[in-house]
Amino acid sequence: MREFWKNLMTFNKRDCIGLVCWFLVGVLMGLLALPAMVGREICQYEKYHLARFEWEDVVRYSIVILLGSVVNYLIIDWIL
Repeated sequence: MREFWKNLMTFNKRDCIGLVCWFLVGVLMGLLALPAMVGREICQYEKYHLARFEWEDVVRYSIVILLGSVVNYLIIDWIL
């Protein structure tokens, strides 16, 4: 469990770019981005034969997608 939290708090350039991109997708699509992100992570795991499923990425990206969805809701609420 300690390793999970350590990996969750470790960021590299690829992680930062992914966070920004998934935030924007969350703003544009709302919560519909969550199944897309999970599907993408599963496809990556199967296609590249990764040693383990990257749960840390799923948790990170889920949080920023939720934040993007809140922004999406606030924008729609402001427009309507």
